[in-house]
Amino acid sequence: MINIYTLRRFFVRLMPNSRPHITGILLAGGMSQRMGSEKGSIRIGSSLLYQYPLGILEELCDEILISTCKPSLFREKHTRVCDEIKEIGPLGGIYSCLKKSSTKLNLVLSYDMPMVNASLLDLLIREAEGFDMVLPAGDDEKPEPLCGIYNRSTIELIEKMISRKDFAVNHMLTQCRSKLIRITREMDAWSPELFLNINTREDLKRLPEDFGE
Repeated sequence: MINIYTLRRFFVRLMPNSRPHITGILLAGGMSQRMGSEKGSIRIGSSLLYQYPLGILEELCDEILISTCKPSLFREKHTRVCDEIKEIGPLGGIYSCLKKSSTKLNLVLSYDMPMVNASLLDLLIREAEGFDMVLPAGDDEKPEPLCGIYNRSTIELIEKMISRKDFAVNHMLTQCRSKLIRITREMDAWSPELFLNINTREDLKRLPEDFGE
């Protein structure tokens, strides 16, 4: 049976020059320590937590890489990429996947951000031309580094940061051609919990009651 994401990708590819080729990178290497169990396997409605952000990437991207060293969690047959350099946080997952990516543009999304929507990611893709890195931000203008566009051109910068033992992804913003897009209430992409990270059981209570139905 063909699902809705497969159909949408099919029709998008029929439209000439509709968007550049892009790789989706699902960051799924966290330890889930605050949750107390593997948060990717938590069921919300009819799906597992990680399947919501993965579904959005499948809708928009030509290929998917899953950043994880625990492949048994994932049912989907996408390429898994284990961190080349371990214990340096999300930067290690982004770096390892960028090196495996076959496209210039890469859409990075954490597997614990179920409220991110296609409108937001499509906006980031449309703003990517000429930039090494494009990130969204909320009303506080704080960048969301685990939801953004990363060009393969950033590989060299990340290697320099790793050599300096600087593992903060946000520090890339001032060292490359970057763009920050503030997501405001009047935009289609906006929602109250758009950038919600599910790290604890309390965070699950912040999801809309009908989420996943």
